[in-house]
Amino acid sequence: MMSRRSMAHTKETSEHPRPGGARRRFRIIASTGSWCCTSHKSYRDQIHTSSLPSPSSSKKMSGTPPPPENKMKHFKAINALPSQYPDFRTVLWTGRDSQLVVMTVPVGGDIGEEVHEVDQHLIFTSGKCKAIVAGEEAEVQAGDMVVVPQGTKHNFINTGPTPLCLFTVYAPAEHDPRSVHKTKEEGDKLEDDGKDEPPKWAKRK
Repeated sequence: MMSRRSMAHTKETSEHPRPGGARRRFRIIASTGSWCCTSHKSYRDQIHTSSLPSPSSSKKMSGTPPPPENKMKHFKAINALPSQYPDFRTVLWTGRDSQLVVMTVPVGGDIGEEVHEVDQHLIFTSGKCKAIVAGEEAEVQAGDMVVVPQGTKHNFINTGPTPLCLFTVYAPAEHDPRSVHKTKEEGDKLEDDGKDEPPKWAKRK
């Protein structure tokens, strides 16, 4: 399996098989340089980490979590919620037909050019970015929402002076329900290693 790697001014397609041979996603490398993410350690000390999902690791990610119970999941003050999750990607909730994820993209960073086999709805709560979807570009800011249909190449590049915070809803699920990716690089590696797969009980093709 081809692993994702950073290559300046290059493009490359990476296919990720699911068990049984079905293709899950296609991720495309399109790097124009390097960027670094400032440590959030001091910020983490100010929030209640007991309410955050546990960081992902091969040990903690073993086994398969059960489907969610048929009861309400209430997230209060959602506009402020992303600021409590400074990691690049944190899965908040996973159901049989959809998945809620919160993301924080550092200054100068991007989500990464890719194609999913699931629909994706992105709701932006802080910062601004350039959206590139199927070759069409648009300036996006807090309060906007972008829908990316399955099979559509896309990327979102942080163009502002502050971190880009957003919710993204996948339908159906795209990631392991327990995923917490501190950086984009960590998330890419877990995906390449097959350690960030959605559960079998989540509906998908």
